[in-house]
Amino acid sequence: MLEAFFSALLVIVCLGVLAFAGLTVKKLYQGQR
Repeated sequence: MLEAFFSALLVIVCLGVLAFAGLTVKKLYQGQR
């Protein structure tokens, strides 16, 4: 139970980091143009 909770938490954190990185790259790309 606890292991599944931590696994889900890790996945959520990874998704959040990926989304944040994507937004940052998108903003930087738009700023360069």
